[in-house]
Amino acid sequence: MSSGKKFRVPTIIKYNLLDAEIDTMFNDIVMFAAKSCDKLFAMVNFIDVDKLWVFSQVGLFPNEMDQKNDFCKHTVNQTGVLEISDTLLNERTKLNKVVKETPNIRYYAGVPLINTEEQILGTLCVFDTKPNMLNKHQKSILKLLAKDVVSQLELRRKNFELSKLTDLNQLITKNNPDLVFAKDSDYKILHANTAFLSLFPEKMRDKVIGSSALERYSDAAAATFIVQDKLAFEQGKAETIEKITFSNGEIRTLFITKTRFEDDKGKAYIFGIARDVTEREALIEKLKKSNSDLEEFAYIASHDLKAPLNAIKRLVSWIEEDASEVLQGESLEHFGMIKNRIDRMNMLLKDLLDYSRVGKNDGLPQTLNLQKTAKHCYQLLNLPQGFKIDIDDIDLVLPKVPLELVLTNLISNAVKHHFKKSGHIKIHCKNLAHDYQISVTDDGPGIDPSLHEKIFMKFQTLKPRDEVEGSGLGLAIVEKALANYSANIAVKSDIGKGATFTVTWPKLEASHK
Repeated sequence: MSSGKKFRVPTIIKYNLLDAEIDTMFNDIVMFAAKSCDKLFAMVNFIDVDKLWVFSQVGLFPNEMDQKNDFCKHTVNQTGVLEISDTLLNERTKLNKVVKETPNIRYYAGVPLINTEEQILGTLCVFDTKPNMLNKHQKSILKLLAKDVVSQLELRRKNFELSKLTDLNQLITKNNPDLVFAKDSDYKILHANTAFLSLFPEKMRDKVIGSSALERYSDAAAATFIVQDKLAFEQGKAETIEKITFSNGEIRTLFITKTRFEDDKGKAYIFGIARDVTEREALIEKLKKSNSDLEEFAYIASHDLKAPLNAIKRLVSWIEEDASEVLQGESLEHFGMIKNRIDRMNMLLKDLLDYSRVGKNDGLPQTLNLQKTAKHCYQLLNLPQGFKIDIDDIDLVLPKVPLELVLTNLISNAVKHHFKKSGHIKIHCKNLAHDYQISVTDDGPGIDPSLHEKIFMKFQTLKPRDEVEGSGLGLAIVEKALANYSANIAVKSDIGKGATFTVTWPKLEASHK
């Protein structure tokens, strides 16, 4: 087509026009077109791939026609008014069925309907049974009416899309298990979805809209609602978790979010969503109790077991001392093994207690110097003098106890698992935009990549405990401590190439209390 514009059947469909009921407004337009142009017939039609659909007309044309018997296919090839003053004298129309047969059309004038996306939808046209011509004024009217048709089409499309969107919103709201509601500035319910209304006895549901919490709940419950409503109006948003006794007798725990919004006149309202978290809160409480019981057990077990264990160690030492003259070499070795086992059990009990205490009383973030903190940990470990340690001199804002716990375990492991009596440990820190990246690198024997996951498991050791003392809880304690701060630890190592443990710790703000 010379105009470069496109026919779009899907576009016509989106206007909700095909097989739609005739719109009285379009009837008025075609009647005015026929009258102002002084013609017998007028119509608004839409073009399909091979058909013409008559949407509104004055006269007796069929509601759909084959395009080969249609004048409109010529009209849409240009942008202005196409006028054929005598169809019998025009090569394009003289053989047309509606010219040769009833209704014996002898005159035609049409304007293409082009939307804002430059898509051709159809035409507005007038016909007559005798040759004729439009004057300049009549042509202007026809073009203006065509623009009016397109404007009405766009309005129809927007209304259709709005209707679909409204239906979708209603479907979502109706089937949403959350309680959805809206309130005005007097705290009265203006809207409530099915889930919200279902919490009320059936006989009360038609009274919920227009009512306030003061009318439906106890004074204490209503006061809580009103406080949150006021907060939402003042600050724009309010969130709370409340245990509520509803009118139907149910006691539920709700997580309620209320957000202020305004209409086009600036009047404020609240949009609220209340999610039933009764089961979730019950599970949280159950988990808290379970964790509390577990911590209590770990503390009691480690504390109560230490006393008899220490008593056993003292008894073994006394026996060894009293019988030193009669004990042979092998027997002395056995006594040494017993004391080693006791020490190992003491270490396990200590680590169990440390593991149960991770995350408790860690303190607030504060400014710490990495070099000073790591040296303090290193000195407390009383490690061999053959090890050299290099530490970056950098200030961090982190909680002291967890940082010391992490560094102590990583330094201890670097020395404990080293295959020499001397070694080199490097502690480096990258100060990234949102995180600290602390790495502890050693020049030890390295770790087989296939064992990288295993080393973070509880009670797992890479060597027999007779070779390397340890409970197998060290890295598990580190990982648990880091998890409390959304931090993580990773290892990079291979056999014979040392190991690097890297901690990525999100930055925190220092407490000035």
